[in-house]
Amino acid sequence: MKVVIKGNPWAFLNQGIVREEKWTPSKDQTILDMAKKSSNPWGEMSSKLGRSPSACLGRYEDLMKETCSEHVAFKRRGTSPRPIEESGFKRSKVAGQVEVCLSSFEQTLQHLREEVYATIQPLSQANLMLEQQIKERDERIENLQKMLENIQSQLQASKEKKRQASIVELIGKHQKCLESLEMQLGEAMSEQNTAAETISSLRDINADKDSNSD
Repeated sequence: MKVVIKGNPWAFLNQGIVREEKWTPSKDQTILDMAKKSSNPWGEMSSKLGRSPSACLGRYEDLMKETCSEHVAFKRRGTSPRPIEESGFKRSKVAGQVEVCLSSFEQTLQHLREEVYATIQPLSQANLMLEQQIKERDERIENLQKMLENIQSQLQASKEKKRQASIVELIGKHQKCLESLEMQLGEAMSEQNTAAETISSLRDINADKDSNSD
């Protein structure tokens, strides 16, 4: 069973559902009950408990780990964590429960890792695409600057000659071309600044995601 958090995993941030309250026994029981009833309860659980889907999943993981530790501890002492009839108690049954518990915990942990990777991967791809766009814009700006310098040089040479009417006409054409290139250069630099701000925002999101996954 693969754990999948449907929808936007960051939507709870916009809804103001960010709490640092301690987990209570009643909330722990709610997590266990909902996890048994559904293969993908994390979105509904998030709304009900007022926590992020990843926080609910992390708490479920902790509960599974605590349960496994409890069974292991009682198994080592040769006792049961809950009172049962001695005639119906077998060590093999406890060992089987521990094995199933550990297997479920490992699967949950693996699913959580896959979910974190699936969430971060699109951000990393978008980051690479934006970096490529910035590189292309840098090359475009460099080419425009070279063209601008070339036209300015030609314009200066034409001004210095001041000879014929054809030269005056050429100067006018160069001036219009110069203005157009300056406008394009300004637009390209504006796009570069916007892309740089977007990359910075994506890196902040990656950093927050890494902190949450830890």
